[in-house]
Amino acid sequence: MKHWQSSIPEWALMVLVSAFLFISFFRLNDLLFAFLEHAKGVNWVFLPAGFRVLLVLVLGIPGAIGIAVGTLWLDLPQLDSDHWLSELAMGLASGFGPWCVKHWLEMRGVIARNLKDIRSASLLQFVLLYAALNAIAHQAIFWGFALNDRKPWIDIWPMFVGDMVGALIILYGFKLALPWLRGLAQVRS
Repeated sequence: MKHWQSSIPEWALMVLVSAFLFISFFRLNDLLFAFLEHAKGVNWVFLPAGFRVLLVLVLGIPGAIGIAVGTLWLDLPQLDSDHWLSELAMGLASGFGPWCVKHWLEMRGVIARNLKDIRSASLLQFVLLYAALNAIAHQAIFWGFALNDRKPWIDIWPMFVGDMVGALIILYGFKLALPWLRGLAQVRS
């Protein structure tokens, strides 16, 4: 019981950091790639997708909760009596979609729970499955709640591509930055 209570502040911090990072990269994506927006909420390049993958891979459920909280924060202006359930569904899909993919890949032995010896092929599989699940889930929510006169069979493809490209940019960006980060850590120690 004591161990569970001591982890509450740690989980809260991970949730807040995840939400902050997701919101920050959402805003950065708007600055850099607004001209590539296909429709409201559907981008051909979506950097926050990469942070969804990273946060869930590294932090697990606290990362998923943080993404859901960040999504709800971003959608606060749209939260009115008519759309609150759809916004909640989008928050849950944003945060727990990548977590479900991670959990499924762990159960199949594609990636280890501790991420030890993770291979590029495993990461690519994660990204492709996550991008497909996310695009399908979001388009189903848009269609199910009849939001903005959507065309889910058309909008699903740019969302899939945008999530995939955004995730690959972030993941490979971090991969390229790792040697520099390791060198920086060695200099400080």
